[in-house]
Parts: sequence; structure tokens; C-alpha cells
Amino acid sequence: MSTPEQVRQYYNEFTASYLQTYGDVIQAFRPTDTTKLLDYVGRSAGINWKSKVLDLGCGVAGPAIYFAQKWNAYLDGITISETQFQLGNEKIQAANLIDNITLHLGDYHKMDTMPLPNETYDVVLFLESLGHSNQVEKAIHQATKKLKSGGTLYIKDFYKKHHHPTVPKSAIDKVISNINQSYCYNTLDLHEVKVALTRHTLQIDFIRPFEFVDDIHVRKAFETANKIDTFDGMPEFFPADWLEIKCTKL
Repeated sequence: MSTPEQVRQYYNEFTASYLQTYGDVIQAFRPTDTTKLLDYVGRSAGINWKSKVLDLGCGVAGPAIYFAQKWNAYLDGITISETQFQLGNEKIQAANLIDNITLHLGDYHKMDTMPLPNETYDVVLFLESLGHSNQVEKAIHQATKKLKSGGTLYIKDFYKKHHHPTVPKSAIDKVISNINQSYCYNTLDLHEVKVALTRHTLQIDFIRPFEFVDDIHVRKAFETANKIDTFDGMPEFFPADWLEIKCTKL
């Protein structure tokens, strides 16, 4: 299981490659137009004019910059990577958004050590970042503490399939293991996430597939550039389900 220190090292090493292929929005599941992706996510998560937002695993601040520009939102972002922290701050300054966005360098499991007051945020986001956690319940607990009553926790990620109509479990396990190793990930289990959410004063508003079509070309380009083959020569299939989850803090 990947640890926060391993995630830190991973993004320090691979952020440059991500920027070359993904651009400033380091999210694998996406439509061709990243503007449509971020507009979809922002609206689905309930970001409104001048919302106060906490982005956990914020990358180089690509989503934060978009939300600040579109909705005049105020954002705090956390990245564990020194490389992403430096590049993100440079991009925020270049966009003239230093009054809207503040980045914090650290581990989102340890937000009590950061200047992030509890019960402050309208929206807390995990955008393909919760799967890097090796303590999912702790991460969700920390996120929930930061939300106002009535605030929204929004998770965009993928969840291992336990059954497949044509693929044996051993093949699913192998591909998921390869994904975890290649991407320094801990692929989520939907049941475990749902249990963690309901333990922490969160009402699940929806769990659903995305309404846009995934454009796999960027992900393929990244894997080709970094010699990643998660299927080990097997015919490709879907080993996991991409889902969006929205919860309200009671």
C-alpha cells in the first residue's frame, strides 16, 4: 500500500511528465475539453459565486485557478509534493490570483497541523486524490472537520470491480495491482468508502457515473511516455468504475 511519503516522491518525480501530457489538470478521467471537465465538476460539487473551497491533493492548482476565475471562489489547496507546491504558486501568481488561492505543503491526513480552521469550507474536494490515501477513513474524517454544517464533500475517483461478466477475478486483481504500482495508488473500495462517509456525519446525496465520455488519449500518451502497461499484454477491459460522490455534512 502506497504511503504519503511514496506519494510525495512520486509526484516530485512525475509532475513534469504529467504537465507535458495532461497539462495543468492532472486528472485521468476526462472529456477532451478540460474546461468542460472543470465546469462539470464545479457545478456537480455545488461551487457557487465566492464559495470557500478546500482542494485536497490540488496538484499544480489547475482546478483551483479555474474555479477562482469562473466563480470568484476562494480556495485553499493541499499538495504533498514540493514540486507541485512551487509550480502551483508560480501559476497562481501568473494568473494574478494570490488573493483567491493559497497553497499548503503537506499531508491531507494531518490538516490539524495546518492553518486551516475547522467548519469553514462550503466545499471540500478530492479530485482523483483520495485513492492516494492509505488511511481513507482518516482522510474523510479530516475533510469533514473542515466543512461547514450543510457543506459539501465531493469525491471524483475510481473503484475496483468485484465482479466482471467476462473477466476472472484474478485478472482484475492483477490489473489493479499494476495500476497501484504504476501510479502510486491505493485503488478504492466503494463499500469501504461508503461506510467511512456515513461514520462521519455525512449524508450521501448521490453516487453516480459521470455524464461525459472519457477521452483515453491523454492517459494513453502518459503511459506510452512512461512505459506503463497495466494490462501486461492482456486484452483490455474495465477493472474499475469511475464514479462521482457528493455528500452533505449534517
